[in-house]
Amino acid sequence: MTLLRVFKGIIASQGVSIAPIVKYVVRVIEDLEITHCERGVREEERLDAALEKYIELLSEIKKEAPESERELLEAYELMAQSLVDEAREVVQSENACSELAIKKVYLKYRDSFRESGSSLIALRESDLRNIATSLIKYIMGYSEGGVLDVRDKIIVAEDVSPTDMVRFAKERVKGVVTLKGGVTSHAAIIARSNDIPYIIIPEMKLDDIEEGETAVLDALDGFLVIKPEEKELEKYLAKLTRFKELKNIIRRNAFMKATTLDNYVVDVLCNIRDLEEARVAFSSGCDGVGLFRVEFLYMMKESPPSEDALYNTFIKVAEFFRDRVLVIRAPDLGADKPLPYLDLKEDNPFLGLRGIRLLLEYREELFKPFLRAFLRALRVHENLRLLLPMVTTTREVRETVGLLNTLIEELKLNAKMLPGIKIGIMVETPASALMVDKFIETGLIRFISYGTNDLTQYTLAVDRRNARVSHLYDELDPALLRLLEISVPKALERGIEVEVCGEMASKIPAIPVLLGLGIKSLSVNPAQVGLVKYFISKLNVSNVRKELLSRVLSANDSEESRHSIREYIISLGLKALNPWL
Repeated sequence: MTLLRVFKGIIASQGVSIAPIVKYVVRVIEDLEITHCERGVREEERLDAALEKYIELLSEIKKEAPESERELLEAYELMAQSLVDEAREVVQSENACSELAIKKVYLKYRDSFRESGSSLIALRESDLRNIATSLIKYIMGYSEGGVLDVRDKIIVAEDVSPTDMVRFAKERVKGVVTLKGGVTSHAAIIARSNDIPYIIIPEMKLDDIEEGETAVLDALDGFLVIKPEEKELEKYLAKLTRFKELKNIIRRNAFMKATTLDNYVVDVLCNIRDLEEARVAFSSGCDGVGLFRVEFLYMMKESPPSEDALYNTFIKVAEFFRDRVLVIRAPDLGADKPLPYLDLKEDNPFLGLRGIRLLLEYREELFKPFLRAFLRALRVHENLRLLLPMVTTTREVRETVGLLNTLIEELKLNAKMLPGIKIGIMVETPASALMVDKFIETGLIRFISYGTNDLTQYTLAVDRRNARVSHLYDELDPALLRLLEISVPKALERGIEVEVCGEMASKIPAIPVLLGLGIKSLSVNPAQVGLVKYFISKLNVSNVRKELLSRVLSANDSEESRHSIREYIISLGLKALNPWL
């Protein structure tokens, strides 16, 4: 019996592929043996030649890149120029050779570029490393290395450079998986331009896989499936075929307003976690941002981000979405997102200090700097909204509003600012779902976001990361759907905006049910916008309520509810969506 392994990743370029895996190992800047070398007579020429070759590479990439990505490539060109300019100073002042000078400049700025807020653009450490590595390789005359035969393979690597991805495109690789990288790195741009499926899996290790293993790279839902069984292979082959057929239709729909056949208009927002993903979301047809997960900014270093760093990030992201909603969630920390600078040893962290509980406990260290940064950014961009994570009691909302009031006074902002702040709560527990009316009666919240990942977990008492019970985790379980049926109308009847931002929002079988319950706002991964909008355009909400909703809510289990939904979707003539069912 084969051992099926599944890894969840971040989608950098859409597609589906099935092929053997090959590991691709290359030397990055830290691996290059540059410890000491002295200045030679031609160092200026060596630096100029390396920069010229790198700019030539970017020019080739620009020819294939869409217009929306060219500003980013120009930023990389400026960064390379800056690295070389500073390297010249190091050559002069420290009597160092060109390659050592580049490395010293890279190491100097590496940490500072982990935080967004650069005057050019927020670059990930991997992007900065790739630029510096490419320049040094050009100087030293190194080849790119790696494996020889990549044709018709799925490449798995620690990271890849633009040069790597250009080669992969020419040699027709089936897909790329990296442990590091960014969705707007120029390697990702090349992948998208050449229709190479590409996902980034930070939690995976190269030792987790073996050369030659057959794998499915699902860069539509963000999974790498190792050693799939026959049934899984059949499912993904069908998905690959359907995706090819629907690809152009999906792309067109991404930039249209999602409207059902009976004129039910749905906002398809996006989930993002940093400035890179904001750029992708903006160019992917998102109607706005329904969930900005800022906790990743807190997990990158040995200390929390500063107020100014947070402010700069909020401002940069808001500039992409000036006329669209931008929901910034307060950092949802704790549980599966521990922090190196907080001692959070708990026997059951998922039922412990997490979300708003943790923020109120560490208000001086974490919550106040975040709220101050949010208020300062809100003064510049009025489209910002504040979302509170893992709220279970009205007291937590009142305490937060009290903090906001205090900070508005400290920052000498207009006292009338507080009533204008659009505050929302994440409904992630049965407690908050059942008490929605009481939260609304406080008069302090303006919208509600159902975080269905945790809401499913807590409703069904299932840890989806536990392989022994994960088969019980299903967003279409009637227990969860009935809870939503009780909760959502309480908000809608009181004029409160409602959105769903968990993975359920992008699941094709779940969308008719959510719309049938009255939800008009879904927040999804940017890569899924086109598919979600296309499917919505084929639905009639009135018919969903007449023909499907009661059957699903009265089902005995998730298997029965899924069967009813599948039959209904196929009856609409949408067999092409079968791989997503």
